[in-house]
Amino acid sequence: MKISASEQVAGWLVALPPQTKRRVRMALRGLMKGKGDIKGLQGPLEGFNRLRIGGLRVIYRQISSSEILLEFACTRDAVYELYEQILKNRKGQS
Repeated sequence: MKISASEQVAGWLVALPPQTKRRVRMALRGLMKGKGDIKGLQGPLEGFNRLRIGGLRVIYRQISSSEILLEFACTRDAVYELYEQILKNRKGQS
């Protein structure tokens, strides 16, 4: 399984403190194997999934049977609202 990340997720990962970064990387290795606290999202974010890592969330989607794209990552309290707003803004620009 191949995992790729958006610019936002890549920048977010770089900015994490070392211990948190290790936890996230371990969770992403698990995601590659289909393991972890994974949940399909509903409502405006239907079609996306989330990976829970403590108080952090990574929103992703399965591109193909062998590829995952990490779309957005943030803390639990803000991730869904921020990503919904980003999607709305993208649709408005189309």
